[in-house]
Amino acid sequence: MTGQALLGMDLGTSGAKAILLGADGRLLGEAEAGYPVDSPHPGWAETDPPAWWRAVVTAVRAAHDRAGGVDVAAVGVDGQMHGLVLTDAAGRPLRPALLWADARAVGETAAWRRLPEPRRAALANPIVPGMTGPLLRWVARHEPRTYQRARWALLAKDWIRHRLTATAATDPSDASATLLWDLPADRWAHDVAAEVGVEAELLPPVVGSGDPAGTLRPDAAKALGLRAGIPVAAGAADTAAALLATGLADPAEVQLSVGTGGQIVRPVPRPAPASAPRTHLYRAAAPDRWYAMAAVQNAGLALDWVRRTLQASWSELYGAARAGPPGALGVTFVPYLSGERTPVLRSDARGAWVGLGLAADRTALLQAAVEGVAFALRHALEALPGPRPAQLRLAGGGTLDPRFRALLADVLHAELRPVEVRSPSAVGATLLAARAARLPPPAIPLGAGEPIGPSARSAAYDPAFDRYVRLVHQIPAAAAVEPTVTPAASA
Repeated sequence: MTGQALLGMDLGTSGAKAILLGADGRLLGEAEAGYPVDSPHPGWAETDPPAWWRAVVTAVRAAHDRAGGVDVAAVGVDGQMHGLVLTDAAGRPLRPALLWADARAVGETAAWRRLPEPRRAALANPIVPGMTGPLLRWVARHEPRTYQRARWALLAKDWIRHRLTATAATDPSDASATLLWDLPADRWAHDVAAEVGVEAELLPPVVGSGDPAGTLRPDAAKALGLRAGIPVAAGAADTAAALLATGLADPAEVQLSVGTGGQIVRPVPRPAPASAPRTHLYRAAAPDRWYAMAAVQNAGLALDWVRRTLQASWSELYGAARAGPPGALGVTFVPYLSGERTPVLRSDARGAWVGLGLAADRTALLQAAVEGVAFALRHALEALPGPRPAQLRLAGGGTLDPRFRALLADVLHAELRPVEVRSPSAVGATLLAARAARLPPPAIPLGAGEPIGPSARSAAYDPAFDRYVRLVHQIPAAAAVEPTVTPAASA
């Protein structure tokens, strides 16, 4: 053994990451492994949980090998928010996991909209079909035999932690994003569960994010190549874990992260009821902390689709952002390829290129696409509660290209201050591991990139943004995404 380390596991939508940090915060080893997202019907998004486990085993073993045989003292986990893993009493999945991007439960959201105003307001969140509550109700209605066999309704990282410890639990940061959590009371909303027709007994016990939720059981330890019996933290939702790593705690600060989606986050001192919010309000991974979030589903997701569809490199795509005057020759791209959350809250919304003319060429389409994602982020930022910030902390791998950073600064009319930490969600998971083991938290070195301020082009984007906002409210809805599923066809 060459030393002691903390292991962080990050379970993303399409891949798992494992990192090992030393007591000094030094990165000792890191690895990733992927898995598919299946869509058996339009609007559905599923993954087989055993595929998550295989990827976690691959990533942990590779990271451990690269770290040179360190002794792992504790484990922390984080993962994609929302979704549903329905299991039996032993934690065996009864069907593929339903993911946050799944829109099959659109019809189920009506049960939440019918709630008496005080109950709906206590949830303090928009009603989104990919959240755990609507998905659980969908299974109850469409797959009743599966539902009747269920013992636990878990979130993604909670299933992985159950696989590690054989203990069913969740933490407040994930529980608060289920539409089954009373934010002001900071507990499960059993009255809401009864009102919408799901069994509160399926909801797991709640453990603090940094509290131990069990120890690594022998079979999991053998699979991972680790020592059995080490503490495993309850863990946190991926955004909450990332906020631990970047140290965002001041309500005066706002952080923008761009990856597959986009998150614009502001800490809030205390939760308040809200019956029709446009932004989200969740528990943080630290005790007695909350954060407001404007969530954009289509950021890197939309840009990658455009890049592949038009057969462009990432460099060519970002280069097109500055290829012509702001506005892309009158072409506007609405990037709602998978519906959208803040601020339109429409799972049936779809994307479009609008304003095509004979002058529009491939470069104009690429420019409009990058501008469209920037406009979507500005649209979300304007819905975030509180004063509009003159500065934004910038995090996330989707904003590394300097041309995209410059465009964002211009469109958002804000100075961007990069906060650079490698794999922030996984790093946050290691901080929770340290808490669970009662070890000093490793010092996380935060890099600070050069600030990027708005350029002389900034004001010229305003007419194009105004055009974008008008078009957002004109695009047609997608065709219905909920196919007929009869109980006889269910498991």
